[in-house]
Amino acid sequence: MADIVVLGAGVAGLGLAAFAARRGHRVTLAERDGPPPEGGAHTEVADWERRGVPHARQGHALLGLGIGVLRQECPEVLADLTGRGAVPVTLETGGGDLGLLSRRLVFEAALRRRVAADPAVTLLHDKVTGLLSAGAPNGVPQVYGVRLAETGDVAADVVLDATGRRSTAAAWLTAIGGTAPRETAQACGFSYIAQEFALGEGRRFPSLRAPVVYELDFATVLAFPGDNGRFHLSTTVASHDPARTRLLDRTVYLRFLASVAPVRDWLDGAAPVGDPMPMAGLENRYRSLQADGAPLVTGFALVGDACVQTNPTFGRGVSLGLAHARTVADQLDRLDQEPAAWATETHEATDRCLGQWFEQQVATDAARLAELAEGPHDESLTARVLTALAVLREDDEHIRTAAERVYHMLLTPAELMADRKVARRVLAFLREHPDLRRDHVGPTRQDFERLVAG
Repeated sequence: MADIVVLGAGVAGLGLAAFAARRGHRVTLAERDGPPPEGGAHTEVADWERRGVPHARQGHALLGLGIGVLRQECPEVLADLTGRGAVPVTLETGGGDLGLLSRRLVFEAALRRRVAADPAVTLLHDKVTGLLSAGAPNGVPQVYGVRLAETGDVAADVVLDATGRRSTAAAWLTAIGGTAPRETAQACGFSYIAQEFALGEGRRFPSLRAPVVYELDFATVLAFPGDNGRFHLSTTVASHDPARTRLLDRTVYLRFLASVAPVRDWLDGAAPVGDPMPMAGLENRYRSLQADGAPLVTGFALVGDACVQTNPTFGRGVSLGLAHARTVADQLDRLDQEPAAWATETHEATDRCLGQWFEQQVATDAARLAELAEGPHDESLTARVLTALAVLREDDEHIRTAAERVYHMLLTPAELMADRKVARRVLAFLREHPDLRRDHVGPTRQDFERLVAG
């Protein structure tokens, strides 16, 4: 049994606290934001102040990987969610896998209730002010706890930073004589505008896939079905697009959405809730606490978005956070080994869990940004394979099942292409279509500019 401190009660932090407690460890979980309000799902979304999660009210997809982790680790959370209006969806993967339709804050509130009720977890409403270190011989500090603004010093066998994409781990580490994490970053170049809707009486979602993607020449519209008859329509545009700010006017945004033919099925009978919500400054970022095969710090690790963050187009963040939380929780039983060895093993386990998905997201975003910016078409093999899969899955059941498993992160891209039947069909298709382009829907750019100007 070890004493664990988890910083941040977002999805990754909550999952890690629950999984660590389930493995017999004592957990202290520190979170600056207060608990969810009482009153049900709509109240949780409308009134819960989550400053630490600025994208909390945007559309979210809860994919098969993350739901599979919870089915194994905390099935009672899924039971709570379905009892409160979330919708489980059987996936087309051939293996009984599930997705879940739920808004992010409803999902997070259920997980937080589970953790708050766990006697092995002490949940503190407090803010981290720094790390405790026994010194930094050779520039590598050994962390043995944290300093909290109200509680004071809390000792631990390991401190796990799950404070999200805005993590201040760099400042914490340099303050104790260490080195900031090594970072690989790609500015996505996208901005998002999302609008929540309520289904009309007796209406159903046009699709239970989350998200549903509609690609235009200059934008992408995504539909995120959720719990209790609520859904989001989110639009991705290039960050430098001069028309993007006009979409924050609800009348203009609804007019634009209605101009995209397949999106009208979602709008039919639905009522907008609130105003369009922007999200910008997005990056794909990988923070590493290793350099040249050696740890930069011991007794400390990054979890979830604090370690790897991805553009939310595919809604992978929640599922990757839960999968990484389970990976780190599995490492906790090995804390009795030499600290540098534990740090290195945890880094390697993290890379196996997250590395391929980060690399695929970087390649996908580079290709899509080139299209949105009307720049040169991305001819990389990765981009062409992804386009081929999107086209072939419409008529090929084997590829549809395999692609669905990749989409829900139940199969890695490398494992997909190791499937000889998939590889043969994709490569043959690419040979037959050297100038492959995906079909786009919606208004032309000129029509779009007239719509948003009117």
